[in-house]
Amino acid sequence: MLDQEARALLDLMDQANKAGRPKLESLPHAVGRAAVDKMSEDSEADPPEVAAAIDGTLPGPGGAIRFRRYRPLGSTAGLLPTLIYYHGGGFVIGNIETHDSTCRRLANKSRCQVISIDYRLSPEHPFPAPLDDGIAAFRHIRDKAASFEVDRERIAVGGDSAGGAVAAVVCQACRDAGEQVPAFQMLIYPATDSSKQSASRAAFAEGYFLSGSLMEWFWKAYVPANTDLSDLRLSPLLAKDFKGLPPAFVLTAGFDPLRDEGRAYADRLIDAGVKTTYVNYPGTIHGFFSLTRFLKQGLKANDEAAAVMAAHFGV
Repeated sequence: MLDQEARALLDLMDQANKAGRPKLESLPHAVGRAAVDKMSEDSEADPPEVAAAIDGTLPGPGGAIRFRRYRPLGSTAGLLPTLIYYHGGGFVIGNIETHDSTCRRLANKSRCQVISIDYRLSPEHPFPAPLDDGIAAFRHIRDKAASFEVDRERIAVGGDSAGGAVAAVVCQACRDAGEQVPAFQMLIYPATDSSKQSASRAAFAEGYFLSGSLMEWFWKAYVPANTDLSDLRLSPLLAKDFKGLPPAFVLTAGFDPLRDEGRAYADRLIDAGVKTTYVNYPGTIHGFFSLTRFLKQGLKANDEAAAVMAAHFGV
């Protein structure tokens, strides 16, 4: 059953649309992106305090990639276990600012550093540009760990939705290249299979925030026509072998179109012998992990994800 706070938020969105607010998928991508950015600015006036929030850039395949580095409250000088975080938004919307509060909470709750990556977005930079940036950011931070105050042996990757997909692809790409892989992966309702429609994609295609039409809006901007949908960068669930991938925390939401492919990804990891914590929040919707002003379940999920990573890193 859909919980009360999720129902209230969906009703509020429905009322706004009936009052004349255009749906995101009805807008040009640039206009929709700006609207989401403005909504995010207004959603949380007092983000959690951290010990330091440091902006910078690192080199990427398409130019400089912005990042923001958060040191948790109570941290002292020196190297820290670190989560490299990729924001969600269908590879079209979202940025460092939209996920600022989420990253601050994860840093404080995990007692780990968080580095948020501002990868390129579509339609200006379609597939595979966002993934190329995600992989390049991980490699650069891993290889220049000391300059980022990072403990090289304790680097995690994570993200929500599209960002969860980036994190999964980073892990597979590094393993397949024979490189040092992340030490942990935090996959928050990740998109893992673009090759087919799951039962949850069909069941929750309308009325649960991440609609089928909105997903199509994202998809048309992100994936060029005639792209092979079995490409593992679009469908990491289709990888033949999951052995050698890092321990994982995988989270899904009960009324989320991406629920089934997130669960399937966790199952593949478990079947391969990868230490995996899988959690489903049954009464809520896609986006709840960052929509914490309205969905307090998101705060609980933030805490749970952070606690699992902290336990893995022994902090």
